[in-house]
Amino acid sequence: MSQIIVDTNLCKGDGVCVAVCAARVLALSQEGFPEELPDTRCILCGHCVAVCPNDALTHTGLPQEDFLPAPKDLPAPAVIDGFLNSRRSVREFNNQPVAHETLDALLDVARRAPTASNSQKLHWIVVGGGEKVRALSAEAVNWLRASGASSAMLAQWESGYDFVLRGAPTVVVACAPGDYGWGKQDCAIALTFLELAAEARGLGVCWAGYLTRVAAVHAPLRQALSVPEGYAVCGGLMLGEPRYKYRLVPPRKPLSVQWL
Repeated sequence: MSQIIVDTNLCKGDGVCVAVCAARVLALSQEGFPEELPDTRCILCGHCVAVCPNDALTHTGLPQEDFLPAPKDLPAPAVIDGFLNSRRSVREFNNQPVAHETLDALLDVARRAPTASNSQKLHWIVVGGGEKVRALSAEAVNWLRASGASSAMLAQWESGYDFVLRGAPTVVVACAPGDYGWGKQDCAIALTFLELAAEARGLGVCWAGYLTRVAAVHAPLRQALSVPEGYAVCGGLMLGEPRYKYRLVPPRKPLSVQWL
């Protein structure tokens, strides 16, 4: 049974939906209307419905009310470039917790990030509260200490400085099935979406490299995070209200590029 329903009174037979179908599921029938081809697999990307200029398509697997209107006006390139260039990795946070409503909004943006073949296999873990975050850092330090971390690094921890999660009030962790070949890539893209959405809301963000590294090899940290069975921790972000504001954009290395 076809998942695509075409309103032939609205359809103009322009074939736009066929052209954008990533899985090549659609073709124009002899009557000039889109139809699903046999022995094909729709990946539920929704492109066919989203692109139709006449609202002629609906998809039984994608509720119409879940589609969002695309914005008609986008920020100017100079605004976007300035926003991206000025982001910083924030490692000093105020103690103010991140509101649950804000986290919900950020995760809603992140879940719309592209995934391989629109698989959408990611699982999210949100840890809120200074004591919980500090406990995660302590577990990571346990592994680092046993693995021969430098005395200077451990001295920072003993002096009260959390070099793992930097005293952030909130940590967001992205996981993917361990047997899924695109987990790291999908998580990195989704976390980048979340990072930029957080920056746009005035939050400070830093990538949680130590946490990600240790969670891959240290079962007690995975247990502390309540990582579901069969899932791997592929990345994480520290989030919080930044303690300081930056005035300048630091220089970077010259661009290394080949033009072919």
